[in-house]
Amino acid sequence: MRLGVIADDFTGATDIAGFLVQNGMETVMFNGVPDSVPSILTDALVVSLKIRSCPVGEAVDKALAALAFLKEAGCTKFYYKYCSTFDSSREGNIGQVTDALMGALRTSLTLICPALPINGRTVYKGYLFVNDLLLSDSPMRHHPITPMLDSKLERLMEGQFSGKSAHIFHADMPKGVGHVRAMVERYGSEGFQYLIVDILTEHDLETIAQATEDFLLVTGGSGLALGIAHLHNRKLGRSDEEVVSFVPKRDRAVIIAGSCSSQTNAQVAYYRERGPSLRIEEDKCLHQKGYSGELALWVLAQDKDGPAPMLYATRNPEELREIKAKYGKEDVSAMIEKIIGCVTKILAFQGVKNFIVAGGETSGVVATTLGISSYLVGPQIDPGVSWVRSLDGAMHLAFKSGNFGMVDFFEKAQEMCHA
Repeated sequence: MRLGVIADDFTGATDIAGFLVQNGMETVMFNGVPDSVPSILTDALVVSLKIRSCPVGEAVDKALAALAFLKEAGCTKFYYKYCSTFDSSREGNIGQVTDALMGALRTSLTLICPALPINGRTVYKGYLFVNDLLLSDSPMRHHPITPMLDSKLERLMEGQFSGKSAHIFHADMPKGVGHVRAMVERYGSEGFQYLIVDILTEHDLETIAQATEDFLLVTGGSGLALGIAHLHNRKLGRSDEEVVSFVPKRDRAVIIAGSCSSQTNAQVAYYRERGPSLRIEEDKCLHQKGYSGELALWVLAQDKDGPAPMLYATRNPEELREIKAKYGKEDVSAMIEKIIGCVTKILAFQGVKNFIVAGGETSGVVATTLGISSYLVGPQIDPGVSWVRSLDGAMHLAFKSGNFGMVDFFEKAQEMCHA
């Protein structure tokens, strides 16, 4: 098996790539679909796209282009990776992309498995939980782009997916792989297209990975990668030990926090007490010429041997409501992203080599601005977040999903860098 992963955003790509590497699968990650197939011998290839909230047609076209690349690169099993909190509007894009991939691969049954138990994302009775809260009761209900107001996966799938869903509930999981496999075969013969599965533990991930071993396509969060990696290693007689390909290098660094998740808010508050920090102001992004240069000069003025300076656009739900009321139809998020892109370009030109970034959209902006197309995957900082390095070794980067990482993540990332 060679695993080909299509990730719907950049932090999601680093998330699953990190779990694959930590569990014994050599992995290379690409920012977008490469122009040609590289001659790289690895167990897995991960293609990062920016399709979580773009128009449906664009998302489908990009996913199919990634699939064509992965097939040409020799992949024999495919994994559509989306967020473990099923981030999506009522209209898409998870369902339409899944259906398009199924059609292209001519497969009639796939897995719907967003669970990631190590980070508190579980599914029980078909309901998605964040730690001990239903998804709809978690901070994800305040997400500015895709507020999650329901927790039942089957209802979240309505309007996006064209086929029928079946469930494997948790009571069936302890009965073993053979029992679960028999259920999979029965549901397939009965004409179901999507298999929603309850997952509470990593052992459940092992069970479902074995029961769906012959699936050409699986979909979900990064949790299933653990089960697939362990199964792959056992077949090759290998251990599940981490196979990192580099050690992050200590160099001039910057932290850029764009996510407004509750976890990133906590991480920003923690780091503000420990390192230099500067808030990215909405009004200046919209109306002040040269603001990106001002921010970059502030970063460069900080002690390059001290804690990394932090630029943050992170806001809590009340602040987000105030911003929306103040600026109305002005696209504040787009302007902040534009400013962050300009700052990134200036800092890279001035010799900043290490970027620690929070937020999927923000990470995508930084990665695109730096123009790095391929990455080696390094050691994991926290579950779901790893250091990555450009293939030429020039840049070391940590791209963090807004909801991931411990409160001291920004400090910990720097402590892993060596002279």
